[in-house]
Amino acid sequence: MTFAEFFAAYWWLMFPIFGMAMAFQGANQSAKRTRRALDLVKSYIDQGKEPPPEILKLALREEEDEYEVDGVRKTGSSKNSTAWSAVTFTALAAGFGVGYWYVQAEDYAFAFLIVTVTMAVLALGSLLILLFGRK
Repeated sequence: MTFAEFFAAYWWLMFPIFGMAMAFQGANQSAKRTRRALDLVKSYIDQGKEPPPEILKLALREEEDEYEVDGVRKTGSSKNSTAWSAVTFTALAAGFGVGYWYVQAEDYAFAFLIVTVTMAVLALGSLLILLFGRK
C-alpha cells in the first residue's frame, strides 16, 4: 500500500486524532494553570501573607467547572461529562457496528464501517482522557 492509497483510505482519521490532541493540550494547559496558582499560593504563605481569594479559588478548584450560558452561571463536572461521552461514543460505535454487520453485503456498508470506526476512536479518546486526564 502506497502512502497515497493509505491517505485516500484513512484521510478522515485526522479529525478525531486532531480532536484528541486538542483535548489533551487543553487538559495539560489547565493542569499547568492550577500548578502555577498553587505555586503562587505557596509563595504567599512562605511570606506570611494571606493569598487573595481569587487565587485560592483557582488553586483549590475541584473537578467542577463553571461556565456561562445565555447569562446563566452553570456548573458541570468535566469528569462526569467525559464519562458520558465515552459511554455515548461506545454505544454509537456498537450500534453502527451491528448495522454494518447486518448490511455488509450491500454497496453502502462502507458508510456504516466509517461511522463505526470514527465512533470507536472517539470512545477510545474519551476513555483515555477520563483515565489519564486531570485528577
